[in-house]
Amino acid sequence: MIAGLQSRTFRTNVLPAGIRQQVVSRSDWAISRRLAKLVTLILCLSLLVVFAFSQLMHRQIMSSVGRLEQLQSVRNEFGSENIALLAARAGLTSKESVMERAAEKYSLFAPRKEQVRRL
Repeated sequence: MIAGLQSRTFRTNVLPAGIRQQVVSRSDWAISRRLAKLVTLILCLSLLVVFAFSQLMHRQIMSSVGRLEQLQSVRNEFGSENIALLAARAGLTSKESVMERAAEKYSLFAPRKEQVRRL
């Protein structure tokens, strides 16, 4: 034998016939009236909490949708204003507009061909 090794004989766990009969006889499952009331109360409260939470989330989603629509209208307004400003800038920076403003404001004119001398 090896030192420090313990060995036992193998025994099967045989239950007496009376215990087996008791386990088999518990096949019908019944809960007490108090436990049934408690489970019903917990289910009703959880249903109420879920309903309240869904209403809260619905309200937040609807307020977010309203805010999003408001911001989209502001964005569209700024977009159309930007397009108008770009068109106005293009009109002011065109060659004809620059020549016209220079003639009005500073009395400047583009030189004609006979005024240009090449060196």
